Parts: sequence; C-alpha cells; structure tokens
Amino acid sequence: MAGPFPGMDPYIEWQAAWPDFHNGLIAEIRNELGVRLPDSYVARLEERIEVLTADQSPPTSFRPDVSLGRFEGEISRHRTESAHASTALLEPTLAEVLDRDPDEVRITWVEIRALPDLELVTAIEVLSPVNKSWQGRQVCLDKRDRLHDSRKVNLVEIDLLLGGPPLPMKQRIEPGGYYAIVARAERLPVAEVYRWTIRDPLPRLPIPLRAPDPDVVIDLAALVSRVYELGRYHRTLRHDLPPPEGLPITPEDRAWLQGQ
Repeated sequence: MAGPFPGMDPYIEWQAAWPDFHNGLIAEIRNELGVRLPDSYVARLEERIEVLTADQSPPTSFRPDVSLGRFEGEISRHRTESAHASTALLEPTLAEVLDRDPDEVRITWVEIRALPDLELVTAIEVLSPVNKSWQGRQVCLDKRDRLHDSRKVNLVEIDLLLGGPPLPMKQRIEPGGYYAIVARAERLPVAEVYRWTIRDPLPRLPIPLRAPDPDVVIDLAALVSRVYELGRYHRTLRHDLPPPEGLPITPEDRAWLQGQ
C-alpha cells in the first residue's frame, strides 16, 4: 500500500477525497479487467446520475454564487442615492423556488459483457456514501434485487467506507470494517462475503464470469496503491489529525489507528 496503512487509508474517506479516489479506482478496475479478461469478454464503465433533493440529502455546507455585503455609514447612503438616480427599478415576476436546488451525484461502476452480443455477465460496484444512505441506498438495493432476480448476472459489491451502515444481508455484516460481497448468479441466494478490518491488507478478490470460464482475480491492494500514488494523496491528506468521533470501529482498532 502506498499510504501509511497496511490496507485502506481511511483519511481518504474522512477528508473529502473520496469522489476522486472512487473514480480513479473504478477506472483501474476496468483497465485491469481489460488486460486479464478472456477474449470473449469486454469491460465497460457505466454511469448514472442521482438527484438528491433538499429533503433527502444530508445537511451540507455550500458557497453562494453571489455574496452580498453592506457598508455602514455615509458611504453606504451616498452610493445608494447615486444608484437610485441613475437606474430604474425593474418590476419583478413571481416564481416558485425550492429551498435548495437538487444536487446531482454521478455514480459509476464496471460491467463485464460477453461478446458478440454484449450480454451483461457481471456488475462491479464500489460503494460511495450515496449508496449507503439517503435515497441512493434504496436505488442501490433496487438494482441489486433486479440483478439477483434475473439469475443471470453476477454482482460484486466492494465497500471501502467505514461510515454508513453495511448493505443488508440475512446474516448481518457488522459495521466498523471493510467488505466485499461476491454474488454468483448460479449460487443465489448464497453469496461469498469477504471482510477485513482497518488493520488488514486489502485482499485479492474473485470476479466471476460465465460458467465454465474461471474467475478473474484482481489484486485490490495493487489497484488501490496505484490510485493512491497517481492521486498523490500522501501530499494532501492530514494524517496528523485525529480520527472523527463516533467512528464505528472497535476500541482496539481506534487505539491502533491513533498509534499510527
């Protein structure tokens, strides 16, 4: 791993570097599959846009497009009188506005398709915060249900975020760690769950294809390390700052993290 941790660097998540990291990792997964897949498959990046409305998205800070200031004293009166003397006041029209314009969030993932008809074989999701909370979580679960119900498509879900509740499983995944779910279409409703802690190195993960073709194994540690180096996160992340309070990790993991 290129960062100071043996596995995932949690400061990427805590210090607003996640969108850049996520896009880089998705691209690296696609590139790695492009090299390793058999000739009868292709890997493609796919994208959708989530619209988060004011009553569904979490509280966020934002900068206004225009800032208004006020001068005190004589200068304020003088400029105001000059403005009234030289300009006419326009009559306004009435329009309904939202409390806040909706936010657009772009969600990207990787699809493996079989040639020649480009039939979907495997979908690979690297979860983002929007997948784990708000209405984006329901969209993510609805997509999962559609793919599982088809009984034709494998689904790999990779969660490299400590924040937010894990995706639901019949056997509950405990929070406070990282995990990957490999759901093979022919084995549903049973799936393989790989889980590791903040202290563990990132694993190698199997990416299933269409039987009888063997899995393609990706080295998650190598891919994350490449994204970390190219993004130069070691130059921007503040590892001297303490981890956030309320972080859902065990006391042992917190003590270890604070000792790094």
